[in-house]
Amino acid sequence: MDRILSALLALLAAVAFAQTPVFDAPVAIEANGSPINVGTGGNASPFVIDWNGDGRQDLLLGQYSSGKVRFYANTDSNFNPVFGDFVYLQADGVDISVSSG
Repeated sequence: MDRILSALLALLAAVAFAQTPVFDAPVAIEANGSPINVGTGGNASPFVIDWNGDGRQDLLLGQYSSGKVRFYANTDSNFNPVFGDFVYLQADGVDISVSSG
């Protein structure tokens, strides 16, 4: 019981003295030097992953209105990602489309 009480007190102390996080201002993710715009009608749902297996984090970006998923290959580094043109993810040569709602 003493270990549980000690752990609880440590947790309460950590919460009581925790600092409020400070975030930098948001920035637009760019492709070909311009902010990416997937249109209107919902959230873009970005996901960062090494999709093509080259060791660099790429960008997958959903389009709410069409349900398609864009793939932007990172052509630089994980610390300085650079994205160019996108391609839609496909299965058997057909654009993947995920329904919304």
